Amino acid sequence: MDLALKGRHCVLRGPAEGRGYAPEKRQPPTAPRQGRNKTMRHTNRTTIIAILLLTIFASPSFAQNIDVTASVNSTTIGVQDQLQLTLTVSGREIGDAQPPRNPSFPGFKLASGPNVSTQFQWINGRVSNSKSFTYTLLPEKEGQYTIDPIDVIISGRTYRTEPISIRVTAGGGRVPAQPPVDPFGDVFSDPLERLRRPRSQDGEVFMEAELDRKTAYAGQQVTLSFLLYTQVGVTGIQIQESPPLTGFWVEDLNVDSNPKGRRLVLDGKEYTAYLVKRQALFPNAPGRLKVPPFTFAISARMGGDYFSFFSRPETIYRKTGEIGLEVKPLPAAGRPDGFSNAVGSFSLTSRLDKQEAATGDAVALRVRLSGRGNLKMVPDLQLPKLPGFTVYSSKRTDNLSPSEGGAIGGEKTWEYVLVPRTPGSHTLPPVSFSYFDPERGTYETLSTAPLQLEVSLGAEGGDALGGLSGISKQSLTRVGTDIHFIKLAGDFERADVPPYRSFWFYALAVIPLLVNAGALLYRREERRRSGDPVTARSRKARREALKKLRAAAKAGRSETVKFYDGAAAALSGYLEDRFDLPGISLTADTLERALQEKSVAPETVEEAVACLQECDFGRFVAADAGPGRAARLASRIRKAIDALENAGR
Repeated sequence: MDLALKGRHCVLRGPAEGRGYAPEKRQPPTAPRQGRNKTMRHTNRTTIIAILLLTIFASPSFAQNIDVTASVNSTTIGVQDQLQLTLTVSGREIGDAQPPRNPSFPGFKLASGPNVSTQFQWINGRVSNSKSFTYTLLPEKEGQYTIDPIDVIISGRTYRTEPISIRVTAGGGRVPAQPPVDPFGDVFSDPLERLRRPRSQDGEVFMEAELDRKTAYAGQQVTLSFLLYTQVGVTGIQIQESPPLTGFWVEDLNVDSNPKGRRLVLDGKEYTAYLVKRQALFPNAPGRLKVPPFTFAISARMGGDYFSFFSRPETIYRKTGEIGLEVKPLPAAGRPDGFSNAVGSFSLTSRLDKQEAATGDAVALRVRLSGRGNLKMVPDLQLPKLPGFTVYSSKRTDNLSPSEGGAIGGEKTWEYVLVPRTPGSHTLPPVSFSYFDPERGTYETLSTAPLQLEVSLGAEGGDALGGLSGISKQSLTRVGTDIHFIKLAGDFERADVPPYRSFWFYALAVIPLLVNAGALLYRREERRRSGDPVTARSRKARREALKKLRAAAKAGRSETVKFYDGAAAALSGYLEDRFDLPGISLTADTLERALQEKSVAPETVEEAVACLQECDFGRFVAADAGPGRAARLASRIRKAIDALENAGR
């Protein structure tokens, strides 16, 4: 067998052909091998390019192609201005950029934000993303402040801004800061944007708070007004921050929902002033009181008058200044005994619904107090002694409203039910009321005219017989004799009755059983009372109340108002524990009804209510209340507690 080599193939010749071996005919492999080599080379190039791209995109320099900056609209602002802080995140992959959590702004209050805005651009195959977080900040007071670096988390990585220094000056006077660099250029900017940008906000819009007087007496009304001064169009206003007015009783006054502005000139500039809010303030105690700043959110068309067509409403924040008020104490000289801390100008009248009545009939006595002043602070009037009448609790109605000038006033009416017990001509004594007139600076006492009532004997008789109702006149008849003869010893008859058949035998035998049963029931009742919290509180009410009253008297030596607070807590706590009354029921009307249901005498109820009212209003002129007045009130409260304790039994 010959083996011939041709190129890369071999051919069998000779005997091998005759042995049944047929040579394999195969196509020349040259063309397929060349195509396979080209495919392998193309695959290798694609793999290399992909690896290079992955290396480039995964490199730290590409992953960190994100920029986070912080900018402000001004580095120097007035205490009445607002500061806009903008955090800008720019880069290719910023979709999951979230606003910072609880950023701190020392020296500033957050008014609004963050307001989020996004921007996307595709320029010549270049992709750019931007996301902004805008905060509106209000300065608290003058000074130099630094906004600390703020952390922004993007794709698990933390980016930190640079600190920014801000100077807050008095009033206005904002100095514009350098505008932040736009990372995308100005390709899509609006050519009219420069017209829409506000030229200046300094002095165009501001708020002021005004008091109608600089000094006042305790309890005298002072009117607080909030005025908006503007040089641009205003579309809306609301209170952003309303701090508490400590030391004042506050009543809101109505203002026009669509106020009419009045034009005036301030510092050579023309403004339009609007009255947007008004309140009536009643100072509670003498001293130096302050009205803290209020913050208002105003929707205004900023940018001046020339381009108002292109201006859009924007929300700005303005803050009023702090106002001081000097409160004078009520004079001690000439103060009446029945003075109940009422301040203002009042008139007092009274009338009966009928001039004739019969014993047992109900007669309505109406007492009306009207005038200017805080009538809500006036307690219930005390009626004089009315012998021959039964007096029931009054029904009170209030009709209060501000006058045209903004002074709080109106009328307060009490209706008492009188039931005459004895016939005859009765004269009801005058009802008195004392108040302090701040305009005159003197105390005034009002008294109603005496009222006449003719009472006839009713159908069921009167109370003319010694004041004992229900006893009619009848003749006295002597029945029998007053003296009987004493029987002699011989006249007694001997009784041969066995002792066990005597009544006294069984009576003496039952007495030990009754004593044992009574002792058993007493012990059971004692155990029940000790397990009942209401009963336990009731039994300890007097002891706890007197302990609180002694503590209040001790605390009142240094500060009188503490005595009134402690005394009120002692008496109200006793009423709650002794009669199982909720604290919400301790008002004049509800307390009277609750105690009357407990069968407490009306005069005891009136004294308890009067003590509570004196405690409530004692803080009003605490600086004038001396230790003698506090000691007298403490004595009255002790007597009232003792009377309530006996009445409750």
